[in-house]
Amino acid sequence: MKFAVIDIGSNTAKAEIYKYNNNKLTATAKYIERDMIADHKDGGVLDDECIGVLVNIMNGFAAVCAENGVKRIFPYATQSLRGISNAEQVCERIKAETGLTLRIISGEEEARLGCEAFLQAGNPGTGVLTDMGGGSTEINVIEGGEVRVSVSLPFGSRSLCHEFGIGIFPTPEQAARIKSAVRGFSAGIKAPEGATLFASGGTSAGMFRLFRAVTGRNAKSLSAEELRLFIRGLVYDTVEAEKLARQHTPDRYDTVYAGMLAHLYLCEALGCVRIEHCKTTCRMGYARQLIRNGIIK
Repeated sequence: MKFAVIDIGSNTAKAEIYKYNNNKLTATAKYIERDMIADHKDGGVLDDECIGVLVNIMNGFAAVCAENGVKRIFPYATQSLRGISNAEQVCERIKAETGLTLRIISGEEEARLGCEAFLQAGNPGTGVLTDMGGGSTEINVIEGGEVRVSVSLPFGSRSLCHEFGIGIFPTPEQAARIKSAVRGFSAGIKAPEGATLFASGGTSAGMFRLFRAVTGRNAKSLSAEELRLFIRGLVYDTVEAEKLARQHTPDRYDTVYAGMLAHLYLCEALGCVRIEHCKTTCRMGYARQLIRNGIIK
């Protein structure tokens, strides 16, 4: 059967269509819309303009699903709606205007689902899995196939930009503030010796896409030093850096550089030696959970 999972994040909303037959789960299509929720939280309240954007996005996703013969849609929200005071009203309006029931999942569940999908895909059983979104960063420390630490930290590429007033390319002062914030939030978390940081999510994908476009190297992993030198090279021509971001990461051109710095500082803080992009998603973990719970058969 076909079904869809919608992930409402702080920077983008994504809908993924799956096919489940003969105990095999396959992702068949993905759709992305920019929502920029992190920029519309004033005093812990999501403003009416952004709620309207969400409604339109959800209706658009529902229409695409219908065109693809998908009747069962499962939307969830992460840090984008966690902790806002009007979350219940947001969910009620979405239900009233789209017919879709939006579930807000905890940071712990978000981290766990991403990690389950990572391990079930046959990835290495030792390392650190991270998923940096617009408003939160999920971290799983894995050793010997077992999850030793699973946490959700309250920072992401868009929330860092919003918090520190970053335009597109962080100034040295803003970079220092990102470094301090990342180290503070991740204090006490350590990777196994010599571990790789497996970075999932759109910010990581954009970071590697930019690196390949600028250097011509088809790299899927980088040492912390390689990433540091790459970022340092971009500083000398921020006009060109903005052009590159708009060209190669149009859905997050204004947050990708802050996200790159956050990945670098997180890698250093956790004691990882390399950063490798991986395609694990919380959506896949959520889809598998629906199957495990008997909701999808």
